Amino acid sequence: MADPAHLLAELRPLHYVASAVDGAAPIVAMALLGCAAAIILSCTLGPWLARRRALRRYALENLAAARALPGEERLAAQAAILRRLVRTLNGAVARERGAAWLASLDSTFSTRFFSKQRGEAFGDALYRPPADLDVDALDESLERLFARIDR
Repeated sequence: MADPAHLLAELRPLHYVASAVDGAAPIVAMALLGCAAAIILSCTLGPWLARRRALRRYALENLAAARALPGEERLAAQAAILRRLVRTLNGAVARERGAAWLASLDSTFSTRFFSKQRGEAFGDALYRPPADLDVDALDESLERLFARIDR
């Protein structure tokens, strides 16, 4: 086995290769370029991120305000919030009615809550709500869905 000290001694020392541009100028230029890129990104992405948060905040604040209303009025307020959200997110889809409306809600929120679960209360059942409708459970489910809004 070879002696490690002998192998290390045979390694050629590293050499500094002088370049045409030496000194601090390239480092300063790169730092300035990085700062400019950061400023441009923050000016571009800042308002976009604020709009994304604004819609989620709007939905959650209105849902919280609707909690003070009694049963059927609360259900109507929740339905109005859903209409406004879908109109903002998907435009003309907000004009749908019945099963098509529930399907568009499922599509908008990437769920099956509206067509297969308690969210059916926002379809045709909205105009004849059952007496045993649990509006609190609907509220909790909507809050979870609204928290996932990325706008």
